Amino acid sequence: MKSNKGITLVALVITIIVLLILAGVSISLVVGDNGIMTRAKDAGTKTNEADALESFKLSVASLTTEYTAKVYGGEDLEEGEDTLVEYINKHISDDLKASDCTISEFSITDGSNNCKVTKGKGTVTIYYTVSEKNDSITNITTVAPTTPTPGTGGE
Repeated sequence: MKSNKGITLVALVITIIVLLILAGVSISLVVGDNGIMTRAKDAGTKTNEADALESFKLSVASLTTEYTAKVYGGEDLEEGEDTLVEYINKHISDDLKASDCTISEFSITDGSNNCKVTKGKGTVTIYYTVSEKNDSITNITTVAPTTPTPGTGGE
């Protein structure tokens, strides 16, 4: 009996087919509609949106502190800065630029103030309440607001 050493053509073809199938599956996992690359881009956008919201909240807090320090420190306010909300509206664009954010499209919809804040490729619509009672900005959120119920903090 003769002993054959080596690989047959059939085994080689089957190996190549298996490798092509594995390559196709791997490529679709990386670049497909729900692939790693797409999910990474979506995660980056969501991170920028969350950063934009946090930057807005931090800017409001920072400007509130600055305004309070000026008022109680006896400093003169510029024209158009008579109230905290006016002070925030006047200075928030510059404050957000320090966080690489831009703010645009201020409007009032169904009694709720909103604006768009953009960081990188993430743009988020921020809803907030301007309280006439204590001159402040409250209820900062990215979720579309519902009609506030009396006594729940929505003025």
